[in-house]
Amino acid sequence: MTVTEDAPVSELVAPAPSTPASSPSGLVAVLSSGDHKLVGRLWIVAALAQLLLVLGASLYVAAMRLDLAGLTKLTDSPSDWFSQIVTYRAIGGTFLVLLPITIGLATVIVPLQVGASTIAFPRAAAAAVWGYLVGSGLVIGAYSIDGGPFGTSLDGVRLFVAGLGLVVVSELLAWICIMTTVVTLRAPGMTLARTPLFSWSVLIAGAVWLLTLPVLVAMLVITYVFVRYLGEDSASIYARISWVFGPPAVYAFALPVLGFIATVVPVLSATRHHLHRFARTAIAAVGALVIGGWALPSFVGASTPWLYQLPWVAVSFLILIPVLALVGLWAVTLRNGQVTLASPLLFAASALLMLLVGLLAGAVQAIEPIKTLVDGPATSLYGTSWTTAVASYVLLSLAIALLGGITFWAPKLIGRGLREGAARGVAALLLVGTVLWSFPDLVSGLLGQGGDIPGPVAENVTAIEGLNAVSLAGGLFLALGFLGFLGLVVQAIRGHEGVGDDPWSGHTLEWATSSPPPAGNFPSLPEITSEAPLYDARHQEASAQ
Repeated sequence: MTVTEDAPVSELVAPAPSTPASSPSGLVAVLSSGDHKLVGRLWIVAALAQLLLVLGASLYVAAMRLDLAGLTKLTDSPSDWFSQIVTYRAIGGTFLVLLPITIGLATVIVPLQVGASTIAFPRAAAAAVWGYLVGSGLVIGAYSIDGGPFGTSLDGVRLFVAGLGLVVVSELLAWICIMTTVVTLRAPGMTLARTPLFSWSVLIAGAVWLLTLPVLVAMLVITYVFVRYLGEDSASIYARISWVFGPPAVYAFALPVLGFIATVVPVLSATRHHLHRFARTAIAAVGALVIGGWALPSFVGASTPWLYQLPWVAVSFLILIPVLALVGLWAVTLRNGQVTLASPLLFAASALLMLLVGLLAGAVQAIEPIKTLVDGPATSLYGTSWTTAVASYVLLSLAIALLGGITFWAPKLIGRGLREGAARGVAALLLVGTVLWSFPDLVSGLLGQGGDIPGPVAENVTAIEGLNAVSLAGGLFLALGFLGFLGLVVQAIRGHEGVGDDPWSGHTLEWATSSPPPAGNFPSLPEITSEAPLYDARHQEASAQ
């Protein structure tokens, strides 16, 4: 099919019949369903369940960092089991929790936003979630038998490579289904220029991951060959994939954050998004800058001349331009409307603030090559806990945005809304927790603490241990926030009263159907002449009266 600016005419976007055909129920329905709403919920539920394991690993690592002398003994031990927990925290947090929740939310919402009756390749989308479930089980099993990075069991290393490879391939397949939905299944009248900004951000994010994750799979295969047949240490596994967690590659996780904020701000301002097309361009610019790890300084080495580090420096500063442009657009949108301080807007504001801090910290980190050029050799922040803090700010901003997205779209996900007051409290806990968790690592990096797997510290030991205690307190706040959110979701699922089909007076098509949506999604669709068809219809009715 040729990709054009105009929405394609397809039987798949025709309104579904008002009386759907009978379908299986119970476990059979779950196992055989290609319904994008059920598939998306499976992604989200499975990832939220694994969030508990990642939380436990993160708190354990933070607690161990309270004693740097004892930590040095742990990292020097033959089994390197502490280092395994550190790598599980990073790999599990990104590929087993954050990306799956992003995919699950997009799988449910994107077809609704673009007016499609289903997701593209529904059976492939279902296969992707089952592949993820099997692969994540293999990853956890590999760690449990002393496998994975720093593991001593060769069978465990094999299991880890197979499991993580299956997870990444499954996530790639899911992204392909979501991207194809945006490109080919848009409703009549919805051009690419009128695509909702969340769906647009997911399309850009999918393109980035489509170019990035195959490289990660190739690195896993190559490393496995080196470990299995050439006797290389299993620590090389993490060394070869850790570029995903460093800037600029880690900034790719921020793309759905921008789309979520761009969706919530105009809705809770009761006005149209200011310069919608310019916002699309800014999100696409962020995606163009974060593709892969081509600019990562670890690929050129710490002793490489500053000229070879110039791409990293350039990306670290250039990415601020489109993001700050979006912030300006959102400020104008808020000023033009009548703001409602509902919980999704608080989640959006918290996510944006943490993302900005992370991007600014990344830019500061990239100043070192410039300083070397002007003043001579300087102490590099890259590879210290400063780098870890940059990743933490970006990834936690995504976590906050995803929970905000679940709060905002809860009527479409589960047919009920979350308690508003409690949701606001969760947003505040996550904001405070992120600050307490990440900011001490910035200061510790200045004092010489190592990154993901800290090495011995010769100076400032007492100060760094005190900062690590603050980080542990932040981890407890984050744990309370995440557990509180899980409690809110369970409470909403067990509730009996809905909140209506459109509790937020939304602008895009997901609010044109019932909550939860029926099979086929839409009995009928409104006329689409802009990026905010429901906003247009609402104001036409008001003017007619």
